Amino acid sequence: MSIALKEVEKLEVRNLMDNFTDILMSGSEGVQRLPFGKNEDMRPAPIAEHGFSALVKIMSEGKEHLILLDTGVTPEGVLVNSDRMEIDLSPTEAIVITHGHADHIAGLMSILNRVGKVDMPVIVHPKAFLQRWAVFPDGVKVRLPSLDRQSLQSAGARIIEITKPFLMAEDMMLVSGEIPRVTDFEKGLPISYVEIEGKLEKDPLIMDDMAVAFNVRGKGLVVISGCAHAGIINTLRYLTELTGTKIYAVLGGFHLTGKPFEPIIDRTIAELRLFDPSIVVPSHCTGWKAINRIAQEFPDRYIHNTVGTTYFF
Repeated sequence: MSIALKEVEKLEVRNLMDNFTDILMSGSEGVQRLPFGKNEDMRPAPIAEHGFSALVKIMSEGKEHLILLDTGVTPEGVLVNSDRMEIDLSPTEAIVITHGHADHIAGLMSILNRVGKVDMPVIVHPKAFLQRWAVFPDGVKVRLPSLDRQSLQSAGARIIEITKPFLMAEDMMLVSGEIPRVTDFEKGLPISYVEIEGKLEKDPLIMDDMAVAFNVRGKGLVVISGCAHAGIINTLRYLTELTGTKIYAVLGGFHLTGKPFEPIIDRTIAELRLFDPSIVVPSHCTGWKAINRIAQEFPDRYIHNTVGTTYFF
């Protein structure tokens, strides 16, 4: 399968929510940090939470598209940050949910209510609506918040369920759909379960996990993952195969945090080198150990993400 992903002239990716915030961090070429103040007043600092959200602006031939990717882990977090950053979310034309975990869906209802559109496209995998549980090795079971279809529709969502690659924004944005699992070391999330007819079933693969990609003219693919439960290497392989385009930048969660994932950090880095990305921005669920290893191995390509950072491609 091949996808005719159209080139974009310019792309802006603004982080609205991540695990890290730093109001003093300096920017660099193509990377703008949130200004410390405005006129004589200090700007209210954005908040961080264990969640992810990014606002993407696609620009080409005088046209702009504004797409929201994921919505954080609390109902109010992304809205607090958008207010403090003075971002108007009302022009948002669609929302993409990378998967149905709480740290990516919890703000969706609040954002729909804030935007107030009657027919807001929400692109999501059908399995994102499953009731999810986390079952830990010590036997502790935790029910996770889940999406409610009827509530979303009542709040103005037009739900678009996909499993295959999906083009949007005049074919300039690609949502991966299900990502094939082909590596021998990316095995998913072992504590993940779903509730089916009242019974818990193992669901380590989390097949609703999706990523998005853009083909920036003169550069290549910019890939944004939510958590990369499919494996960040599986994700990059699939998107390069679909588009026939090399990776320029990869941003988002790589999910390498915690004991089950630490043994695959080095293998992931070795495989990531083969894609030769120019920019690497691991964030959210990548984890402290993995982020530090990536920073060491890609010293001129690594960028530390913080809430409010805008990337210009």
